[in-house]
Amino acid sequence: MCGMYCVGMAYAGTGNNNAIRRLLHVAVSDVNDDVRRAAVISIGFLLFNAPEQCPNVVSLLAESYNSHVRYGAALALGISCAGSGMKEALTILEPMLNDPVNYVRQGALLSTAMILVQQNEQMCPKLKHFKDLFAKTMSDKHEDVMVKFGAILSQGIINAGGRNCTISMRSQYGHTNIPSVAGLLVFTHTWFWFPLSHFLCLAFQPTYLIGLNSDLNMPKTKFRSCARPSTYAYPPILEAPKEKEKEKVSTAILSTTVKKLAKGRATPMDVDEDKQAEDKKKEEEKKKAEEAEKKAEEEKKKETEKKKDEPKFELLENPARVLVDQRAVMDIPTDSRYSSVWNRNGLGGFVILRDGKKGETEEIIEVVKPAASGDEAKEGEDAEAPPPEPFEYTE
Repeated sequence: MCGMYCVGMAYAGTGNNNAIRRLLHVAVSDVNDDVRRAAVISIGFLLFNAPEQCPNVVSLLAESYNSHVRYGAALALGISCAGSGMKEALTILEPMLNDPVNYVRQGALLSTAMILVQQNEQMCPKLKHFKDLFAKTMSDKHEDVMVKFGAILSQGIINAGGRNCTISMRSQYGHTNIPSVAGLLVFTHTWFWFPLSHFLCLAFQPTYLIGLNSDLNMPKTKFRSCARPSTYAYPPILEAPKEKEKEKVSTAILSTTVKKLAKGRATPMDVDEDKQAEDKKKEEEKKKAEEAEKKAEEEKKKETEKKKDEPKFELLENPARVLVDQRAVMDIPTDSRYSSVWNRNGLGGFVILRDGKKGETEEIIEVVKPAASGDEAKEGEDAEAPPPEPFEYTE
């Protein structure tokens, strides 16, 4: 197993064909399930720089008779395609969410969340379906504990950093980020000890755009996103479930009362009353159906109007939340006081700005310092609790 992870780490991000061939050979021929699982997971590390190749390599392994191989295939997709929202990877993972083996379902949930990090319904229409699935799995009393644990982790992964973080093993300029690779490697060992799941935090990278002047201060300026605001917007906030209106239940009629009524003669007035009651019920049902249709049509009209009225670009204040895909459409307005020192298409991360009006006063954004802790904390303020005194542990 260590040999498989050594190959994955040595050739991480290279997509080396000989290494992939060796891992595939072990994945289908080794007698140990742990070794086979590690070999398939390592394929994800090799292909994180070419995520579009991973679904083709892993598609047959995802249908293997061996559940450990299926689990490894799910994690390999999550590692290589993290944050991409790739449809091909999701189509492979979707049937695995109903796998008969509990840990395979857990791996499919984790990988789905890793792929859908910072995706919205504009970028991935199936996002709502998967989020509802996570919530349903968490609250299902009859679901296996291992699967519920995976759903809870998935809910945290998909909302990591308030949707301001993504999972990436490479830097903004394409270099391999070693701490992120190491963090994901240790995260895969959650299989053996669940507290190792915290190491996934090493792979989280904030998505931002911060403009700095020559003094490394943040001036007040704006950036232009040449895309509609809904394209890279935050997903909608979870709403509390609405209380259903209590329907009036018709009173139960006993068989004895029916027989007594049958013995008595029904008058024409009684028949008319029954018909009128039935007609009223039908009219009420028709009205409810018409109201529901009207509401649906109004919502559709509102959505179409919003799309028509939505501007084709958006101005973002410095500092701004800018997704990885959004960097390619970021620019500085032509009428802005500042311009980028580095002439390259797209903006992201830290950007040094050139001041076009030197000598004039700049509006600088004040940086709020974090609350003091330890010796710097003043009396009366909330200070960090002191560490416990040394003690001897006895069973």
